[in-house]
Amino acid sequence: MKLLEIKNLYVTIDTLDGPLQIIKGIDFSIEKGERLGIVGESGCGKSITSLAIMALLPHKSKVTGQILLNGEDINLFNEEQMCRIRGNKIGMIFQEPMTALNPVKTIGAQIAESLILHRNMKKRQRIYEVEQLLESVDLPVERFGLNLYPHQLSGGQRQRVMIAMAIACKPDILIADEPTTALDVTVQKQILELIKELAMKFGMSLIMISHDLGVIAQTTQKVMIMYAGEVMEQGETSKVFKHMSHPYTQGLFAAIPKPGSSRLEGKKRLSTIPGSVPDPTSTLQGCIFEPRCRFSDDICLKSEPEKSDISPGHHVRCFHPVVKD
Repeated sequence: MKLLEIKNLYVTIDTLDGPLQIIKGIDFSIEKGERLGIVGESGCGKSITSLAIMALLPHKSKVTGQILLNGEDINLFNEEQMCRIRGNKIGMIFQEPMTALNPVKTIGAQIAESLILHRNMKKRQRIYEVEQLLESVDLPVERFGLNLYPHQLSGGQRQRVMIAMAIACKPDILIADEPTTALDVTVQKQILELIKELAMKFGMSLIMISHDLGVIAQTTQKVMIMYAGEVMEQGETSKVFKHMSHPYTQGLFAAIPKPGSSRLEGKKRLSTIPGSVPDPTSTLQGCIFEPRCRFSDDICLKSEPEKSDISPGHHVRCFHPVVKD
């Protein structure tokens, strides 16, 4: 049995102009201890997917399909049941710690919340556990007391507090939503190594959400490329990165700056994918990526491509996938 299995997931949001479909029939799964990356440009539905799993979407949202956790469909759970899942079975590191952390509560109190709710620990035991959690994220209590407030910490230190909160109950699954946003390169590397190390130490499955392909290469075993709420390509990270069968995947890789390229090529502009992610309100026939694709033809305009196999465990949704030996 898969630890987490998402089947035919749709997310629809009610707007003044009527229902708006944000996520469109995505499927993926993750085994115990496995690490999955979700990649795509801003606005492709990566964070919405994670919030749907956690049942943290706005009240006017409708989530259909199955979200199976250990074979049980948590999409059918009520709020009280989901409160027993969040932080206990599934932990989440949010994108911006300064807004995710409560500015009027100490970091010790915030880390302890999950322990109070899910473990019913006594005060002395709780304090000891919070101190151990801070130590595990490289915030030794000799320097970072439990009575500090978020504004007294740097961005990287706040992110470490968020990680400590997310792993407090040793959840089965850890979701990291752009965990290195707004951090400098050195701190980014430290945070990524810390998340990967903790996931392996506690046997947690990891869902890493990022637009940075380098982050995904460092931390995941499987990857899912999303575009406009749909999955374009998915499979083992090594296979997808090697073969890059979907034109969108190729475009993302081509846009990565290469060391020394500016010196060798003068003032040549970086490669880009023409156009932008379509407005969710637009109604396009055929392939959603067609307006930006260099391989598009009549069939792409008229029909929506089905998922096809490039190799065992490597799937792509495209009429003209690039197949490499």
